[in-house]
Amino acid sequence: MPSITVRPLSPHVGAEIGGVDLTRPLTAEQVNEMKDALGRHGVLFFHDQPIDLEQHRRFAACFGELHIHVGGEGTASKPDEQYPEVRKQHFTRNSKRVSGEVWHTDQSCAEIPPMASILHQTIIPPAGGGDTLFASMYAAYDALSPRMKTFLTGLTATHDGAKLFDKGTKTVYPVSSHPIIAVHPWTGRKLIYVNRGQTTHIDELPGPESDALLEFLFEHIERPEWQMRFHWREHSIAFWDNRCAQHRAIWDYWPHERLGYRVQIKGTQPPIAAID
Repeated sequence: MPSITVRPLSPHVGAEIGGVDLTRPLTAEQVNEMKDALGRHGVLFFHDQPIDLEQHRRFAACFGELHIHVGGEGTASKPDEQYPEVRKQHFTRNSKRVSGEVWHTDQSCAEIPPMASILHQTIIPPAGGGDTLFASMYAAYDALSPRMKTFLTGLTATHDGAKLFDKGTKTVYPVSSHPIIAVHPWTGRKLIYVNRGQTTHIDELPGPESDALLEFLFEHIERPEWQMRFHWREHSIAFWDNRCAQHRAIWDYWPHERLGYRVQIKGTQPPIAAID
C-alpha cells in the first residue's frame, strides 16, 4: 500500500501529494514514491507544510546533494545568510522585478543543471496572484510531428546564463551546449530541452534558421495544452523536475508582498541526448 497519496492536477503535468508531514523526516518508502511521482508528473505540490529552513534543506537532501545557484548580482533572488543553498525570494512594492518571469528551466546554462527545485511560500499576496505556470516537456515533445522529431534529434543548442540573469553586472555566467531532444534518466521518456530564458541558438544551424526554429519551439512549448497553473497558499510547496518541466512566475500582485525560499538539488549528469 502506498505511503503517500498522489492526485494528478492536469492531464500532463502536476500532482498534489498528501499523507506526509514534511516537518518530520521521510521514510525510504516515501522518498521512492515521491521520486516516481516526480518523474511521471514533472512537479509535485504540497499544502499546509510549515517547514523551517533546516527542514527544507533536509527534505531536499533526501533526493540528492544540494546545489548552489550559478547566478550572481543579476538575479532577483538572493542567498540566505546562514544557508547559501537557500535562495530567498522576497518581493515587495519596492521590487523592480521578480524571479522567473519568462518560461525557463532552472540554470540550463550549467554543464550539469540542477535536477530539481523545491520552493516554499511563506507570505502570499492578500488578494491572490503570484501563481506559477508549469508545462510538461514530455507532452510538448509528444505533440511534434514525426518529421520534426527526426529533424531535431541529434541537434544541440547553446544555453547562456547571461540571457536570463545579466542585468548590467560583471558576473560571468555559465554557457553550455545541450541536446534539443533529451531523455529523462528515470522514465526513459523523450522531452524538449530548450527554453526562452536561456537558450540562445542551435549549434548546427546558421543564424536565421536557428532563430526561426527556436521561436517555433518556444511558442510550441508555451502552448496552454500542456500547462497547469498553481495557486499558492501560505506554506504551500512546489517540487519541480528541471529535466522535464518548465515554469514561469506571474507578477500580478504589485504592490503586495510575496516571500518564499527555494532549495535546489544537484544534477548528476548533463542532459542525455535522445537517439532516433
